[in-house]
Amino acid sequence: MKRLSRLLMAAALLAAAGCSGSRRSALNPAYETEVVEAEGSAPIVNGDVEGAKKTALHDSLRNALALVVGVYVSQDALVSKSVLIDENITSQTEGYVEKYETLKEWRDGDFYKVRIRAHVRKEDISAKLRALESEPQKLGNPVIGFDIAESVDGKPQRTDYAALELKSRFTDAGFLTGEKDKADILVKGDAQTSFNTKEGLGGFVSYRAGVSVSAVKTGSGETLASEQDTAGGIDLNDAAAARASLINAAKKAADLLKDKVLKALRERSIVRLNLSNVGSMNELSEFSKLLRNIPAVRASWVRSYEGSVAVMDVAMHKGGAADLSQLLMKNGRMPVKINRTSSYDLDAELQ
Repeated sequence: MKRLSRLLMAAALLAAAGCSGSRRSALNPAYETEVVEAEGSAPIVNGDVEGAKKTALHDSLRNALALVVGVYVSQDALVSKSVLIDENITSQTEGYVEKYETLKEWRDGDFYKVRIRAHVRKEDISAKLRALESEPQKLGNPVIGFDIAESVDGKPQRTDYAALELKSRFTDAGFLTGEKDKADILVKGDAQTSFNTKEGLGGFVSYRAGVSVSAVKTGSGETLASEQDTAGGIDLNDAAAARASLINAAKKAADLLKDKVLKALRERSIVRLNLSNVGSMNELSEFSKLLRNIPAVRASWVRSYEGSVAVMDVAMHKGGAADLSQLLMKNGRMPVKINRTSSYDLDAELQ
């Protein structure tokens, strides 16, 4: 908990004070460093001032890294990945701090304190944090919504047993889940269950359920994956047995569907780009060439072009709409304004 508290405290300090700013690396101008000020302290044990000084310096370097980490990850990630971040980043100061200078050092009672200004290689930290991400995060971190119609013995129900089980399984796999009308990918379908038997079950009742679902991108309507599964459920009464069967069938479907969705996203990481203010077909052609020259873009093609609006599909080697938006804003040939992004949809206009 000490490590976690230290990391969260550093992130809080960053929010209040901020980094000193980004600068080009002195060792390699192609990279940027984040310049931050941080303070460390250590107890003086048995009069060993020099030992406390070294420990305080190391503590200040760790805190400098923690400040930069706080820029690139959310508060939730700081909590959920605090041990990994500490073990893989903040404990390895020599790998990320390009240089530092001591601003102040002093003795404060039984403690020795050091304040430094450090140049932190933010690209290295960003790359390491990326490596710590879950598979869904690496593939654009889409929000998954659920819309499952349930029925028992042929009668529609207002229950969500299957949807809740699906949501739980996707969450456990690292996916973000949310409301169906705000989702990037919608898992939709139906879950039906009906009475099976109660013969030879010693007073228990058996129901058999079937779940049929598809994962669809809400922007383009593209079906990423589908799954159908059946499972039984046994309990003391009809309602409980029906619920158990729906949950069991949804559990089977979810385990296979989430793997299919991940596979589809890896193979077909496609962003739907809605590009407005396109003056002519020639201008659209030039923009298409620009897209295909971006290393992160695998391919692109125009779905439609009407008036001044072109709808394009952009296949990415990795990442999603947020990554593409950053690349488009950095291009110097055809200035682009980004109006809206989700994980796999992007609204932009030519300037």
